[in-house]
Amino acid sequence: MKEKDIIERCQTGEIEAFKLLYNRYNRPLLHTAYRMLGNTHDAEDAVQTAFLKVYKNIKRFRYKSKFSTYLFKILINICIDMSKKKHRNKKVELMEDINLKKPNYELEMEIDRALQKLPSKQRECFLLFTVGDRKQKEIAEILDISLGSVKANIFHAKLKLRSYLSEYTEKGCV
Repeated sequence: MKEKDIIERCQTGEIEAFKLLYNRYNRPLLHTAYRMLGNTHDAEDAVQTAFLKVYKNIKRFRYKSKFSTYLFKILINICIDMSKKKHRNKKVELMEDINLKKPNYELEMEIDRALQKLPSKQRECFLLFTVGDRKQKEIAEILDISLGSVKANIFHAKLKLRSYLSEYTEKGCV
């Protein structure tokens, strides 16, 4: 089923259609929120809040942008608000679920620490581009910045991450 048809059904209040949107976007949003916030619990809260906002406001969606752009913009704003409200303890929390089972747990932890060191715009652009699989033009729309700024932020984020993770890049892990 086409996304536009699903959205139109959501706009009429059809719960099953909203479940389809949820199933389509839950994982990509969760990955992005996790990388921005640094822990599973906050990421899940951010995603649920984003879907709640979409559910309440879906009737106002007018296709001025792609739905995914609209949805990711909501999520990014929620993550930014959560980060500002919470004075983050610099200690990286243990990754529950998925990551405890991964063989490169130490590398995962270092990547998360390195991501948290990035300035917020660099982290947002980088994560939307890599984890969120968004196009640079779409990232510019989501974050309301120029395309050039998006490109520069991604470039600088990559440089800094290489530097932060140099110990691992020399070992051939990254």
